[in-house]
Amino acid sequence: MEKTIARFRKVEKSLKAKPWFKKQGWIVSVHPFPAYRAEGITFHLFKKHWFNGEGSGIHIESYLPLDASKRKATYLTFHVLHLAIIPGTKLKRIAIAKPFVDSIFEKVSQWEGYKFRAGKYGTQPFSKLFDTGEGFEKELAVEAERLARTLGPVMDEVLSEVCPE
Repeated sequence: MEKTIARFRKVEKSLKAKPWFKKQGWIVSVHPFPAYRAEGITFHLFKKHWFNGEGSGIHIESYLPLDASKRKATYLTFHVLHLAIIPGTKLKRIAIAKPFVDSIFEKVSQWEGYKFRAGKYGTQPFSKLFDTGEGFEKELAVEAERLARTLGPVMDEVLSEVCPE
């Protein structure tokens, strides 16, 4: 488990070294999943106001299984709430998912390796697959930064319109 965690910690260290990370209020969480009898390690990149305190809110995510035989490839995705209702509101998750996806669909569709799901307004609208071999950590850090810096402001804008404070 420690070796798997260490891989994501390298990505975390790389991101935290960037000036935009702290300035824009980004947070990284690296944790076993599921919490009880972990099958893998999950990497989350998010902001405090993204309802991700319990890990089921809005976040950029990757995952590595603990079983090395299942660790040949993994993904990077942008989770738009695991919950059906936006916390603290009576609004359905789609109130965030639809304007977010509609805003970023054309741009992300042009990025190499990114694929949208048929139900693009679901909890994981799109993802990119990664080989977990040599260079994985560097490639994941580059792509996580791309999502954070390009799509993070879009999510912030959607949240400010849908869930004004």
